[in-house]
Formats: sequence, structure tokens, C-alpha cells
Amino acid sequence: MDTRLLQTFMALARTGSFTAAAAELHVVQSTVTSHIKALEGELDVRLFDRLPQGARLTDAGRRVATHARDLLDVERRLHDAAGSGGTIAGEVVIGSTESLCAYLLPQVISALATTHPDIQVHLKPLSTANALQGLGRPEGGLDIALLLDDVATEYAARTIGGQAIELVAAAGHPAAGGHHDWQDLAAHQYFLLEEGCSYTDRFLRDLTAASATRPRITRFGSIEAARSCVAAGLGLSVLPRLAVVDQLANGSLCRVNGPELAETPLRLVTNQRRWASPAVTTTAEAIAQAGRQCR
Repeated sequence: MDTRLLQTFMALARTGSFTAAAAELHVVQSTVTSHIKALEGELDVRLFDRLPQGARLTDAGRRVATHARDLLDVERRLHDAAGSGGTIAGEVVIGSTESLCAYLLPQVISALATTHPDIQVHLKPLSTANALQGLGRPEGGLDIALLLDDVATEYAARTIGGQAIELVAAAGHPAAGGHHDWQDLAAHQYFLLEEGCSYTDRFLRDLTAASATRPRITRFGSIEAARSCVAAGLGLSVLPRLAVVDQLANGSLCRVNGPELAETPLRLVTNQRRWASPAVTTTAEAIAQAGRQCR
């Protein structure tokens, strides 16, 4: 079997889009279509449902994905064994939260491009839940998940650092001065990340438990959106320090003097049931080194 067909199959399973799969593989869309048709013909089974919103794995496709991933791992092992002692090369897919994709991982990828130019790193901004699912599902396509979260997981997770969580407001906001207890803080408007973000959810639980006043909350899926609303003086937010360090330095945001917020662990997660290529191992160590320096 031509493993290029399996590579195309897994790319389409990950992205759910013929166009996105073609872009990921650096081929034209018709190549993706022909590869999938060829694989379906060889296996004599329909692997995807073609829907208006994209391509979705059939039950047979999900079964095939498990074995396709195993076969591709074996192929990577063969290539690595043949090139033992030579250049470390290969693709590595990292799933991580928006803040880490924007403020930590680019520096890691830049450094790897200098020290290991044949490693190609792909970033996928994902929620914690989706990143963990991406590690577990054959079609998920993730080699590494980097989480700013303390959620329990069945996978191999190691804490490589931590990140301070800052309660922030615009410099002219009423909360910018003085010291505030939970009761004071509950009177303000908040712009928080979506439910499922551990440090946001923890703050909201503490805020709600300590006050009879129901806080006014607007949820966003984007740190940039929450931070912009706060910078405009519309309310407060809790964000990782790495996402607001520049704004704190230039004075567009300031720390709110209130209850101490616990540091959130930075964790590197891999699926121990899958073989990790030298490229994955090298990338994971580069991330771990950067994480130890990130506070």
C-alpha cells in the first residue's frame, strides 16, 4: 500500500476539509480527492461522508484511522532507524491553548528552526479538552499537548513550569486603586475566557462563593477579545501573565490589588501508548526548557 494515501487520509481526518488537508500537505485539492478515492477503492469501503460542512469519518473510517496511524508510526520508525546518527527530521503537531500558541511556542519553534531545521512544527490552538482528545483519537493528529491547566488526564503529563494569573483592569478603572476583597470585586463587570479554562473557572467559583452579589460575566473564546475590553475600561479579567506582560509594562493595564490568585501549572502531555519519534522527543525537550524559564 502506498503510504502517501494513508498520510492524505489522516490529514483529511484531522482537518475535516479537503481544502485544509491539501494546504497541510502542500498539494492541490484534486490530489487529496484522488488519494481518498484510491484508498477507498483499495479497501472497498467508504471512509468519509461528504457533507456540506466538510468530510466526516464513517464508522469504517474511524476503524481504519487507528491502524493507519500505527502504520505511519512504523514507517517513521523505519526512516529514523535508517537515518540513525544523522539529522533529526520530521513533523510534530502541537495542540495548545491560545495564549501559549501566541506567546510561548513561537519562540520555541524559532529556536528549533535554527538548531534542527528539518523538524517541521505545526501549532493547533485548542481548548484543554480538545487538545487531550486530539492526543487520544487516531485522527486527532497531535503528538504533544501543552496545557496551562491542572485537569486530570490519563496520559503522560509532566509539569514543566507555571504561570502567574493576573487580575487586571485598565489604569483608569475604579478597581485600579486600593485593595479589594471578593465582595468588592463581585460588583464589577468581567470579561473571561470560555468555560473549561481552569484558572478562569476557579476565579469565578471563588468570586461567586464569597459574595451574595451575582457578578456580571461575558465569556470570550479569545484572550485578545477579553484583553481589549479590559483595556477599554469596560471591566476586569483574569489572564496569564505572559498574555499581559507588555500591557502591564506600558501601563495600558494594571494589576488589581485583591485576593492572591494561585499559579497555574504548565504541563506537557504526550500519549504514552504511541511511539515518539526523535523529532517529537527533541521538540518536547525544547518546550520543557522554555517552560522552566516561563514564570
